[in-house]
Amino acid sequence: MKFLTLLALMCCCFLLRGQAMHLTRPRPKPLDSSVTWNDLFMMTKHAQMEDTDHETRLLPVISEVMLKQENSCCINAMILNYYLKHILHADDHVDKKYPHIHFVRSDLQRIAHILKPHCESSDYADDMHVKEFETNYKTASEHDYEKTRNKAVGETIILFHYLFESCNARM
Repeated sequence: MKFLTLLALMCCCFLLRGQAMHLTRPRPKPLDSSVTWNDLFMMTKHAQMEDTDHETRLLPVISEVMLKQENSCCINAMILNYYLKHILHADDHVDKKYPHIHFVRSDLQRIAHILKPHCESSDYADDMHVKEFETNYKTASEHDYEKTRNKAVGETIILFHYLFESCNARM
């Protein structure tokens, strides 16, 4: 009888552990890669050296408290999607201008691909932080597209930090 009770308890533990493993997926590997961080640093450092406007910031400031909220990973993933589509997309001029952009783009695309199934809700696209970034970028681009794009490339490391802090195993 004790053996059956022990066996039943062990089965329950394995089932619960399996469900917990399903709920706590690992976060995208490029977020923890020192190679990715280094490539990103090299790319953004180059862009920041060319940036003369230190007063303007395109990315919204997201507090540490907000980064810990459950939906912040998907909000940052929506901004990442905008980056991939409008800022870091393959372009001969950009590819020649920024060192390591090929590697960074590839890693960011992997992150976006991994997060996509978890963040497909249109609610995230309507978030105020996403809209604030899009508005900031579009408004600044109207005045000087290349300068604005360079600023956004320089801020990619901030976005990556936001993703690193907000996208963890609770996705």
